[in-house]
Order: sequence, then structure tokens, then C-alpha cells
Amino acid sequence: MIAGKMEQEVRLAATTHARLLDHFIQLTEEEAQKHSDGFTAESLQELLLVLRAERRTYGVASGVVEVMFPSIGNAA
Repeated sequence: MIAGKMEQEVRLAATTHARLLDHFIQLTEEEAQKHSDGFTAESLQELLLVLRAERRTYGVASGVVEVMFPSIGNAA
């Protein structure tokens, strides 16, 4: 019983974090479109890489993987 409740709470927390990351990723993408080159553009692209990796982690924890990023290809 306790394990089930704990699992449910972890899933809820992961889903909440993932939703917040989705919003922050969207804001960052919008801002990145305003900066085509230079340090700001580069730093925003690096931030997006980190945020997307973090988002995938929360997707796994919540049981939903890459809901917002179906177009991410192979980085190799």
C-alpha cells in the first residue's frame, strides 16, 4: 500500500516537473528565434540541449517518454 502511494507521488512529481520543463523549453525556443547568431544564440542552444535531456529523464520517471519531442533524431 505504501509503495503504491509512493510510486503514485513520484509519478505525479515527475509529470509536474516535465510539464514545467515543457513550458521553459518553449519559452527558450521562442527566445532563441530572436537571436540568430552570437554568444546569446549559442548559449540558448546549449540550454535547450540540457533542458531536453532533463525532460527525457522526467519522461522516463513518469512513465511517459518524449511526448513533446517526437522529432528528435539520432544525434550520432
